[in-house]
Formats: sequence, structure tokens, C-alpha cells
Amino acid sequence: NGQPLAFYSGDDSRNEYIYKFVTAGRWNPRSIDPDMLDKGTLYVAVFHDDGTGEWRALDINDPAFRAAAAAAGVEFKDQADVLVNTRLAADVVGATKMDRPEWGAVHPQTGEVYFTLTNNSSRTETDAANPRPANVNGHIIRWREQGNRPWATKFEWDIFVLAGPTTDSQILPAQGGA
Repeated sequence: NGQPLAFYSGDDSRNEYIYKFVTAGRWNPRSIDPDMLDKGTLYVAVFHDDGTGEWRALDINDPAFRAAAAAAGVEFKDQADVLVNTRLAADVVGATKMDRPEWGAVHPQTGEVYFTLTNNSSRTETDAANPRPANVNGHIIRWREQGNRPWATKFEWDIFVLAGPTTDSQILPAQGGA
């Protein structure tokens, strides 16, 4: 109550991105705004190799976004152009290409976010968030928003489950895996 709402989504394709939309308005259950989802900021995830991450705004009014677009030689006419070309906008800000981000869920008690990365048989280069080449079995990534605030722009992450055949998979109990 009294805070912005956050919504997570994945672009269910190989080498695409995880997004978060944060409303500009604040939730009030006594006075529900039917237009609350009309205004806010769309972010894309960057997973750093050290287990930290950040959300980069895909907002034409954000100076960092405009600078990244200019450095990449990409011009967006307006915010609608950014949103229609979201994949290009995510490329411009250096978001982390993921192994087909498909399903996400937020733990109702801890606020941790879990996202399944279901397949990327075409991956040749790995990174900490996508540790397998030709990842046909997928994995589950988990993150915790800074201060347990869903509208935060920084987070910490780990791999919750690295899926695969029994000879090549990991459940990470030291990090709270099942």
C-alpha cells in the first residue's frame, strides 16, 4: 500500500531479455486507479558476473538511455518508438541476453523473483547468468531487489537450479535451492 507496483516479464525467445515495468502511481486499495498501468517506466535487466544486477530504463527521457542510443548510432523518434522496438532498445543499453526467459514468479513471503530460462540451443558464448553453451535444458535464475523494494534499480542474483540430465545438473542448496 502506498508504493509503486512492479511487473516482470520475459521475451520468450533465445538471446532475449527480462523486463520490469514499474508504475509511476502508487497502489491504494481504497482508491483504485484504472489507468495505473498507463504511466511508468520499463526497465531491462543487466546481470553482472559478480552476482549483482541493475535495471536500465528504456525511457527516451532518461539521459543515460539517450546517451547509449547515440553511442550506438540508433535514433528513436519518441517513447512509442522505444516500446515498439524494445529488443533494439535493450541491445542499445547493454542488457544481458538470456536463455529464453519464459516464466517468472515472485515468492509471496521473501519477495525473491524466480525466472525460468528454458532453452538456448544456439548459445555459443557463456556468461555468469547463462553458464552453458547450447543450453538445451535451461536453468532458473533468482534475484532479490535491493532493500526488498520491487521498484529498486539494483538487485543481487544467483542461479537457483541448473537443469539437465542427472550427470550434468545442479541444485544449489547452499544458496537455498530445493
